[in-house]
Amino acid sequence: MEDKIIIESVCDHKRDENIPTILKFQNGSLLGDADFSMVESTVDGKKHALVYAGDQVYTGEVKDSEEVDTYIFIRNKLTNKVKVVPVQEALMYNHVYKKLERQKRTGPTMSREHANKKLLKEFGGRKASRFVDNREQMMVNVEVMRQDLDETVNSSMLNEDEEDGTLGDVSINNEEYLASIVPEFNKEATKVDEVYAVESLIPSSLLERLEEEAKVVFSTPVQTLPIKSEYLKSCLAKIQENPVSSKRDFLHIKLIIYMDALQSLISLRSRQMQKAELSGITEKIENDIRHRFADPNVAKKGTRTNFSSEKALTHFIVMALLLSEKFEVDINVLSRALATTKARIKQYAHIVNALPKSNSDILSLRLPSKVPALKSGRRFQRKK
Repeated sequence: MEDKIIIESVCDHKRDENIPTILKFQNGSLLGDADFSMVESTVDGKKHALVYAGDQVYTGEVKDSEEVDTYIFIRNKLTNKVKVVPVQEALMYNHVYKKLERQKRTGPTMSREHANKKLLKEFGGRKASRFVDNREQMMVNVEVMRQDLDETVNSSMLNEDEEDGTLGDVSINNEEYLASIVPEFNKEATKVDEVYAVESLIPSSLLERLEEEAKVVFSTPVQTLPIKSEYLKSCLAKIQENPVSSKRDFLHIKLIIYMDALQSLISLRSRQMQKAELSGITEKIENDIRHRFADPNVAKKGTRTNFSSEKALTHFIVMALLLSEKFEVDINVLSRALATTKARIKQYAHIVNALPKSNSDILSLRLPSKVPALKSGRRFQRKK
């Protein structure tokens, strides 16, 4: 009989106010010292447990089950008697979660535009921060906008003046030069989508590092982005209209960001690219273009010559074709975007395997085996 336990007393679950409380923490157990208090709401009279653990505060409503009562047994080892004591339970939450919950109920603390600006500053790097600051100044300074417009018009006019004589006379190194300005392509392709790979236009390592910028651009209103070309803005707007974003959408956004920088290079008046601003979104692309599009035959690092402009033009045309589902693009659209003539667009499109459709201004990507050779009068050479 000595092994039997005798119940000495049973406390009334409802009448005893000083009953123990079992605390269950949301994300595990509480370690270390803490202060415990019991408070009662002045609004609804409900009891709440309050725990202070250093800088952290936990709160939880003390609840009694309507279906069952919970008890614990306290045993005296000497007398082998136990007391049956009712307990209360409280699920403890960190005050941080309560704060977030209140914010969620009251709605966002900043507008969508403000949030997008914050994202650009955090993830876009130096260029994004500068863009946001400039954008805020432009909102209150109309003269800044007028000055940018004048610079764009002057740059376009100068670019048209520089076009004359772009296509030189016959050169014995014509094929070698073409290979240096045209993106690498699959000469044995049997399908149009196999002619160009995006990695032949933009290094794969750079594509990976542009992931965060692509996400920010996708979530930012088109008109607030530092992209001047209406053509590129329209391409981006179509992507943003998609109900669900895909990996292909973000790849196209990266192409658009790169094309924006190429357009800046084509319209650049300075012969030095080292300090020129080519992208208003990220310096990652600027560094790549300064390295890959500088004339290798000029000793001074980062020098822009006719070679740079022609290489940028061929890459821009190919990227424009890749943005289209049918691998087509309007010559008139490219002519306006690049501030150059339709004839020049057609000439450079030919060397990247794109030809106009019959009786049309629509450029269409063709299989290399289906593209006729260049005529001798339309050969390309390096312009000194």
